[in-house]
Amino acid sequence: MIKAYRGTSLVDYPGKVAFTIFTGGCNLRCPYCYNVDLVLPERLASLPDIPEDLIFNELLKRRGFVEGVAITGGEPFIHGPKLRELVRVLKKKLSLPIKIDTNGTFPEELASLLEDVDYIAVDVKTTPENYGRLKGNWAPVEKTLKLLRDAKADYEVRITAVPDLVDSEVVSVLGKILKSLGVKKVALQKFIGNKGTLDPIYETIHPYTKEELNSFASILRKHIPEVVVR
Repeated sequence: MIKAYRGTSLVDYPGKVAFTIFTGGCNLRCPYCYNVDLVLPERLASLPDIPEDLIFNELLKRRGFVEGVAITGGEPFIHGPKLRELVRVLKKKLSLPIKIDTNGTFPEELASLLEDVDYIAVDVKTTPENYGRLKGNWAPVEKTLKLLRDAKADYEVRITAVPDLVDSEVVSVLGKILKSLGVKKVALQKFIGNKGTLDPIYETIHPYTKEELNSFASILRKHIPEVVVR
């Protein structure tokens, strides 16, 4: 399940120095994804699993410095019971806050872990009708956001501003949808296409400028109380 880790990160858990765990496998196929080794089965097969004991030992070395654990992917919730066990053992052994990044398509799995997770980041990719381009659908994402609206865990929605999937009209539509679902915080993220992407076309697409991102953020602020640009 665990394919990589980052011993120290200042960007993976808002406000905390984090230890980041990368799980392998994903149910979506976002064309702009640059974690290709963690998504495509044929690439994933070449990456050995990292034993959990090694992860625990690395975390123990950083005790007193690391302030939280971020679990990302791929899509962590694809692992179901294995993920639940990992989170609960981490909590028991280290008592550190845990954040999970998800594409929001596994609401039932999320529900089973809400009591053990401190922060959830849900990646909302584009408008509902465009989810077919990602080999997914919107319905479970909406269910996830409704679940989080009524939960105690802190959470945010992340929107990666990918040209071709996100523009001012898409941002406006998403702002209204997210407001209707009770979302209070959105992180607008810059698209980076120069690391190698699932669809090579996205390696050549220029990202939005800082000014364009700030314009999108202004649109979102009409609907969402807290909007940050990353």
